[in-house]
Amino acid sequence: MYIILMDKDPKLLKRLADQNKAESYCIGILKTSLFKKNSDFYKKEMQWRKNRSESSLKDSIQEPFNEIDFVKMVDIEKLDLLIKRLPFFEREVFRVYYDQSLSLNKFAKQSGISRKTLYNTINKVKKHIKENYK
Repeated sequence: MYIILMDKDPKLLKRLADQNKAESYCIGILKTSLFKKNSDFYKKEMQWRKNRSESSLKDSIQEPFNEIDFVKMVDIEKLDLLIKRLPFFEREVFRVYYDQSLSLNKFAKQSGISRKTLYNTINKVKKHIKENYK
């Protein structure tokens, strides 16, 4: 981010700072650099998704086989697989929201991400799980 800002016009940066719009400008740059199909991050994320193996996903179940029944284990594997296929941001928002049992307002205050963005992201993940869980 710092390198990107250093390449920008100093007058633009000064104007953004004076108008208290620097934060939203930086967030816009991050969104663009993360989700553009020709960005390095996006390319690496897609390559990682293609290269990961099913065996590594099965190893991620933390409870021993003899402590939970087979049906529950299959359900956990399916959900785990679906969640791991999500983009990093959606996966982490979903994980933090449910792991820490936060309300949307509290999560928004702690993370600095708008409540609306968190709400949309969580609903998008839920919809993805419902559509792809078979």
